[in-house]
Amino acid sequence: MHNSNIGKLAKFTAVAASLLFSGVLSADSTKRISRTINAASFGSVDIEVAVAEMDIEFYDGEDIVLEIELESDGHWFSWRRGDVDDVELEVRRTERNVYLGIVDKKVQQHWRVKMPAKLALAIDVGVGDIELKDFSNNLDMQVGVGSVRVDVDGIDYAMIRASAGVGDTAIKGFPGERVDNERSFISSDSFRYGEGDLEIEIEVGVGDIQVASR
Repeated sequence: MHNSNIGKLAKFTAVAASLLFSGVLSADSTKRISRTINAASFGSVDIEVAVAEMDIEFYDGEDIVLEIELESDGHWFSWRRGDVDDVELEVRRTERNVYLGIVDKKVQQHWRVKMPAKLALAIDVGVGDIELKDFSNNLDMQVGVGSVRVDVDGIDYAMIRASAGVGDTAIKGFPGERVDNERSFISSDSFRYGEGDLEIEIEVGVGDIQVASR
């Protein structure tokens, strides 16, 4: 009887600890940020993030619409994962530019963005997968580790350059397919020169790049 009571107590304690542990993990480990920013006066956007997946689509509107999901970068065996409650989107405005950034390296981010097509874009990402849909402006992108896909909205460009230190690059679907590829054992560079006025330049340390016109 004594041993049976000890067993029941141990089981109850384990269940209680498990529930408490689950509560600790879920309480502050996720967060959603929603923001709408009027971009009527801006000509460009700078985005800087540490670790993120990013899906950006472009439209004929005046507002930048952001939905950002944050998750602390923890492990199931940690007693307490990082607290994302204090992590905020940094927004800095100048006369013609807006900066958007979350540079906390312990926070995983998933950005879903609708952005005015009139805006030029600069992106700096430490680790992440980036996809741009219906793009039609200037682009300057730096990614440490990850993959990049840019779908261009049927316009020509003066210059497109894609460079991967370790990985593959591809430029597809543009008129005439005047593409130069320079490949070594681990690196790849692709260039295209066209008749337009805009430029795309993408550099990835480790990962793949594809720029395609539809």
